[in-house]
Amino acid sequence: MQPTLQHMAEDCLIFPYSRLTGLYHLHASFEILAPKRGTVRVRLDDQMRTVMPGDLLVIFPGVAHGYAAEDGVEGTMLIFSENMLADFEEEWAQMQPLRPVVRLDALDGDVRYCMDRLGAMAASGAIDLTLARAYLSLMFVWLLPALAPERPAAPVGKDVLYRAMAYMSQNYKLPLDIRGTARALGVNTYYLSHILNERLHMGFRAYLNALRIDRARRYLRMTSRTIEEIAAACGFANLRTFDRVFVERCGCTPRDFRKSVLRLRQEEQRRREDIPRP
Repeated sequence: MQPTLQHMAEDCLIFPYSRLTGLYHLHASFEILAPKRGTVRVRLDDQMRTVMPGDLLVIFPGVAHGYAAEDGVEGTMLIFSENMLADFEEEWAQMQPLRPVVRLDALDGDVRYCMDRLGAMAASGAIDLTLARAYLSLMFVWLLPALAPERPAAPVGKDVLYRAMAYMSQNYKLPLDIRGTARALGVNTYYLSHILNERLHMGFRAYLNALRIDRARRYLRMTSRTIEEIAAACGFANLRTFDRVFVERCGCTPRDFRKSVLRLRQEEQRRREDIPRP
């Protein structure tokens, strides 16, 4: 299955998760998953891997991925741009980790300390970008030897599906339709529809809505914008459609999702406060 392309404006997102998206995608940012409870299966460029509590999953820019998780999973997710790694000058989009899943207890203690501090930011909902950049840069000094990054023998080809997903990701806020998208890509409408259904097993409208809802979930997690503002920012013409599509994708309303995020943060904060300090 050909991956999609997502674009992220934020330099750094850190949040506790209790559910994960199964949408197969790629983006120009790093992604780190640190499970605390429950097993997560992740698809990385058509290879399946298992991530367990105590593991760190590190996904480089441009690596396609999608999650399948048990019920009741919990952990911390970090999504950040290469700008957060101030002292590194690598072409990260041209590299992939040979060992993307590593055990925290096998790494230097500084990695565990940095993850703990970043987890505290996730629990509080307040991200200090200066501190986050320092923690991430220090982490990568010790992480890189364990990850063993390498340059793939063959880059991902930018075929019609790849270009279509990139176009949709860049323009999801607009009132897109399949005819206009096909015209922008210089391909036949029927051919584009066939490619989407054959290789993504999703129609044009379903995939576009999935992109919009994923962006809405980020706004609900990380901003205080109203539901109406988020619906408009994500390309929905009205609140009724936004609510309906959100329930179809997430199983709850946007308001309930935001409440669950707040509750998860409060529970995580209480757990951290209950841990005895050395």
